[in-house]
Amino acid sequence: MKNVFVVGDIHGCFDELIELLQHWDKTEEQLIFLGDYIDRGKDSRKVLEFIQNLVQKDDAIALKGNHELMFIDWLNEWQSDRFVRNGGKETIYSLLGTDTEIDERRAVAEAYPQTLHFLKNLPLYYEWGNYLFVHAGINPTLSNWKQNTEHDFLWIRDDFHFQTNPTNKVIIFGHTPVQMLHPEPISQPWISPCATKIGMDGGLVFGGKLFGLRLSSDGTCKWFEQQKHE
Repeated sequence: MKNVFVVGDIHGCFDELIELLQHWDKTEEQLIFLGDYIDRGKDSRKVLEFIQNLVQKDDAIALKGNHELMFIDWLNEWQSDRFVRNGGKETIYSLLGTDTEIDERRAVAEAYPQTLHFLKNLPLYYEWGNYLFVHAGINPTLSNWKQNTEHDFLWIRDDFHFQTNPTNKVIIFGHTPVQMLHPEPISQPWISPCATKIGMDGGLVFGGKLFGLRLSSDGTCKWFEQQKHE
């Protein structure tokens, strides 16, 4: 593929995802998702099924996000409160059609075994030429970025955003809404002063935008955005 098309954090916003992907050329572009497909939005099930299908049939790359990890931890009865506090109720309702106190873990595990296998095995990063795609970032104190822990790949914030990039790659990430990275809370992609880090979580589920980025092998890029529906 000559180009890649990258999509930021979706968080259960299926309709906006479909509209953004109208800009994706499947014959010419490798599709890459940066993680956080579920929670907070109302259509986590639709988003998961759609992305899983794209991975299987169109060789899309879907990276793991911290919300996928929290979901897996919830199923394993590990830090379940954190999942629920961070939009997990919406995911449970989307999957089961209820958020009542049934045995939700067992019901999800029995109804969606293939989806759970898919989520558990999502990669933590993807390399394409001089670019590194990851959900949250990397620990900049490590001499070899591939030695990062899963926690750093999925959760790191300020220690990555405002330190030197040691990788000799341009790192494209989501996780932290761009409104938190700019000096003012604007809904625009964030590019670090050194121009080697690009943040593209548009805070869609909070009323922001879903960002898409087309990168060409010649180094050119083009941004796309989809506003949150009312």
